[in-house]
Amino acid sequence: MKTTTELLSLLVLALLLSCQQEVSEESKTFDKQMKETIRIHDDVMPQMSKINSLITELEAQKTELEQAEEVDAERVELHENAIANLKDAHDLMMSWMKNFSDSFSRTEINSGLETTDKDSINAKLQLLDTQYASAEAMQKSIAEAIKNAQVVLSK
Repeated sequence: MKTTTELLSLLVLALLLSCQQEVSEESKTFDKQMKETIRIHDDVMPQMSKINSLITELEAQKTELEQAEEVDAERVELHENAIANLKDAHDLMMSWMKNFSDSFSRTEINSGLETTDKDSINAKLQLLDTQYASAEAMQKSIAEAIKNAQVVLSK
């Protein structure tokens, strides 16, 4: 009788172990890439308020330049370009966030993929790679726009 119970216990244990889903390498890659993509977003997000502040400063300075007796058209143009670059960078961030949230569910962003289908995982991974590259480009654009605006303000 003891042997039958032991055999039944081993069978149940084997069944339970076989039902556990092992996380594929692709899923692990997806999770790692998702964390890196979110890290870029989290690094850039606080810059949005800085962008808004810089726009306000540049607009005020531009108004002063335009009201001067002798208008320095070149400096006014520098301010206009810096403002446009900051607005473009801000729009790029907003657009990226919309595209990203349209591409991935909250669950995928926060907990990873629920599917075990390799084709589906690979498709999501390709999409994430594209989003990651876009996030890097957006981060660079924002950094450059901020740096340029600070240079214009310091003149």
